[in-house]
Formats: sequence, structure tokens, C-alpha cells
Amino acid sequence: MVTNMDHEIVIHAWADIACPWCWIGKKRLDEGIELSGKKVAVEYHSYQLRPDAPSSSHESLTHHLADAYSNTIADVEEQLANLTRLGTDLGISFDWNGVQSVNTFLAHQLVYAAKESASTPEERAVRGIEMFERLWEAYFMRGLNVADSDTLIDIASEADLDTDLINTELQCGDHADAVRSDIRDAKMLEITGVPFYVVGGKFGISGAQPPEIFSEAITKAVSEMQATVC
Repeated sequence: MVTNMDHEIVIHAWADIACPWCWIGKKRLDEGIELSGKKVAVEYHSYQLRPDAPSSSHESLTHHLADAYSNTIADVEEQLANLTRLGTDLGISFDWNGVQSVNTFLAHQLVYAAKESASTPEERAVRGIEMFERLWEAYFMRGLNVADSDTLIDIASEADLDTDLINTELQCGDHADAVRSDIRDAKMLEITGVPFYVVGGKFGISGAQPPEIFSEAITKAVSEMQATVC
């Protein structure tokens, strides 16, 4: 949890690294926060859409999605084309041909390793968000295997983290329980898909909604919180 921060409200977000809508949602949330004009702290939490995914995959993402959701290849290609258009508008260049559809559990542990490298709650939240973005880029733009520990160490190095320490933490599973705790919290909140946002402990927002939706929820939550204090 984020505490002792210079903010009016906290948003807790659940996301998976293998979820393109989560990256789009993050960009839209940023826009929504700016629209609201409020001081908002955001903390990201882990979620796995495919906890049984393999650690390596040679199947194309198109074929995987078609099989997983009983869609035709043409339908999947149309959906991915739509995501490409949405991503381009937000500065994301999806490379669907390069995506390796693998298990994200170890990558989520890297998020927590990045958080633990921080010295303040503010820095912890920021480092978590930054690592999510690095992992989304690695997964969706660079075609990297985010289930591979060597790949994750390279990503940690790019973030100027202590790679020897993080290598030990990943090998020993030091942050595995933190990831599992996030997933348990999601179940308690009856979250069945991501992205999902809890705004000020008052409103739940499911999906990568337009910035205006986030802005309205933030403004309303802050107003209600201020009224309660008064």
C-alpha cells in the first residue's frame, strides 16, 4: 500500500504483463489523472491471466488467441489490428509477431524486486510502475521471453538495479509470496479480469476505460472523501 505520500487519493491497479489492455489502461489512467487536476498516487499490483502458461512458447500469439478463445484467425487479426491502432495513438508500438506468450509469474516478482529497491513509499510506487512499463515493452515491443531469468536480469540492469541482488532474489523466490498476495487480494475483491482499478477505496473500474471515466471517478472520490472529513 502507498502511505505518507503527498496526494489526495490513492488508486490501486491490478494488471498483468501479458495484457495489452493493461498497458493501454495505464496510459489512459495517466491522461485521466491529468484531466482531474488532482494529486493521485497509483500503486500497481500483480495479476495473472494465464497462471498455467508455459515458460517458453513457439506458438504465434495469433494462433494461441484463436485456440484459447475459439476464434478464427481472421477475428484475432482484426482484434490485434484494433489494438495496434489504439496503441499507436498512445505511443505504443505493438509487435504481435514477436510476442512470446509465456508465464508472467517470475516477471511479476521482478516488479516487487524493483519496489523493494526503493527507500520511500513514493519511490516504491514509482519503481513498480516503471518496471511494469519496462516489462510491457519487453513483452509487446521487443519480443523477449519474460519468463527467462537471464532476460529479467538484463531488464533489471537497464533499470540500474542491483543485478546480483535481484538474481539471488529471483532464484530464491523472495518476492513470490508478494505476487501471490496480490492475486489473493484480487480474488477477495472478485476481480476476474484486468486491468482493474480501485479508486480511493470507493469505486471499482474494470477495463481500459477512456480518460474521462478515470477523471470523473477521481474527482467524485476526492469530493466524497473531503465531505467525510468535514
